[in-house]
Amino acid sequence: MIIYILMFMYLTLLSFLSFYFEERKREINFLIFPTFIFFLLFDGLRKSSVGGDLSVYVSIFEQNALRLPEFSKIFKSRFELGYVFTNQLIRSMTENYSLLLFVFAFLTLWIWFYVFDKYSKNVYMSLIIYLSSLGMFLYSLSNIRQGLAVAFGFLGFYFLTEEKKIRGILFVLLAPLFHTSGIVCILFIFIRKIKLSAKYYPAIFIGFVALFPFVKLISIALIKYFPQYNSYLESSWFLDSNKWAPILLTILYAFVFIMGEIILNKQTLTKVEESVRTLFLAYLVLTAMTLQTSLIGRFAHYFSPFVALYIPMMLSKISQRKIKWILFYGMILVYLMMLLVLIYYKPDWYHVVPYRSVITDWLIGN
Repeated sequence: MIIYILMFMYLTLLSFLSFYFEERKREINFLIFPTFIFFLLFDGLRKSSVGGDLSVYVSIFEQNALRLPEFSKIFKSRFELGYVFTNQLIRSMTENYSLLLFVFAFLTLWIWFYVFDKYSKNVYMSLIIYLSSLGMFLYSLSNIRQGLAVAFGFLGFYFLTEEKKIRGILFVLLAPLFHTSGIVCILFIFIRKIKLSAKYYPAIFIGFVALFPFVKLISIALIKYFPQYNSYLESSWFLDSNKWAPILLTILYAFVFIMGEIILNKQTLTKVEESVRTLFLAYLVLTAMTLQTSLIGRFAHYFSPFVALYIPMMLSKISQRKIKWILFYGMILVYLMMLLVLIYYKPDWYHVVPYRSVITDWLIGN
């Protein structure tokens, strides 16, 4: 557990320095690459016990049990074409599962770090959010397929925003080839162009309230086409004592969004900032909808990167330094608490504690 706390402390220090010495941010950002290498070694060289679903992926890999599904069963197969092909390609090279994990870790992390470096107002704060949040880094240690699918969608958003449409659409379409739920990334093509305005918020709120009672019925209809996700309709993740998770997340991000609107009001935003603002609201709406069924949470994951971009952007727009630092420390405290929940209070959610690396096993001979 201590290694996660140390990672958090390291990123907090760099985030602090990046805000404090804003005029020298590029100099501080030279540590992005060694930070990436550490994350890569941490992620790519972990044991199969680190991650709730990881043992299943490893077992299937070692048994060489995956085969391309028949065309008629492509959308009903548990494992998507992209994942099956990648799995078989790596399996043809080695029986050691560490290469599979390392490849997925490299692709996933490189994309997150790359887009953060391009778009984040404070890369290290974005990494704090990435490390500590539900559905981000720790989640990808368990579900490597969706972790990579989320990353592909994020990279697709980057290229679309940079008006590199062919590459953008290519990566958006790659997402569902690794996790079927990635089909939702197609919405990036359209939603990112929406420019939010306060005059639209009443209509958005009324639409949400009207749709909310029917979310589960809509999910049941979708399950007919994707039966492999039937278990998520009534996942224990959002039942009984765990129900507070989406409730607290909804309250937290509703507060962040309201604060952001107060701060961003009448400010001129770039095209990228407008897109991040819109997609963060989409994440908030989807998170609230998970109160009806955890299936929606599968789709919300694809919008989670915009939380890690929105919060540093919001803080960067605050002119009064005292208020900026109060909110900065407040966010650090919130994400520290979130991390402690995941590794201490509810370790059974992701099963990433205790952390073990194949390197230590090589060294001590286990």
